[in-house]
Amino acid sequence: MTDLPDSPLQQACNAFADRTGQISILVEGISHASSAVVAANTQMPAASVLKLAIACAAYEDESVDLGQFIELRDMDQTRYCSILQAFETTATFSLRDLIGLMIIISDNPATTSVLDLVTPARVEKWMKTNDLSQSTFSAGFTDHALKGGNRANLTTAGDCLKLLKRIYDAHGPFADIQSFMANNLRNDRIPKRLPDDVIIMHKTGTLNGLVHDIAIIEAPKVSYYFVVLANDLPDTHKFAYDLAIFSEQVYELMLQSPPR
Repeated sequence: MTDLPDSPLQQACNAFADRTGQISILVEGISHASSAVVAANTQMPAASVLKLAIACAAYEDESVDLGQFIELRDMDQTRYCSILQAFETTATFSLRDLIGLMIIISDNPATTSVLDLVTPARVEKWMKTNDLSQSTFSAGFTDHALKGGNRANLTTAGDCLKLLKRIYDAHGPFADIQSFMANNLRNDRIPKRLPDDVIIMHKTGTLNGLVHDIAIIEAPKVSYYFVVLANDLPDTHKFAYDLAIFSEQVYELMLQSPPR
């Protein structure tokens, strides 16, 4: 349930979304009762946020060995930037290591190697089982897939909220994934202007004209889910800058909301 249409939180979300492009926003309190929504069911390219679904599928499938090692020389080569370029070709990584790199720095070659073992079919099955009914996963993160802009995979803010809730479930096997998200190195959006004592478990997605950030916020006095998906933007750098300011505004409004 969302706040009343004239609540300060809903007004702030409406005002932020009132710009050129497709904008979806979801805020839902964990410790506090406030919530707000803008276009939660609008499908748009998922970019890298669905890497979280890949990680979840790996961790929840008992047939997947997270300790299995992969040699760097056996991984796909890429013309794009990758942290893996810093290692000798004889280096080996566990599947867990690669999942960490997939989330912490969104490394695409690491993601491709994870998908080679987890398989897109397992990811699709996991999403279906967990009711991510408006999300699709039909393309990976190889150079060939990225050449076309990788806009085939789709999601919505509503499905991203379900994904975050599943990861945050205390009974789930996702403590590693929470830790990877909390150590995300791409922090120029939702986390940028928040206080240092706030834990932000989040995953970004970026393409030309597209800026996503989906997060679980844990602060000493408030906790909440925060999803922002944006597509068809005329200026992604300006949007990311504005999103950091908006995130700070949402944080202050959530602090003022009634506890559950």
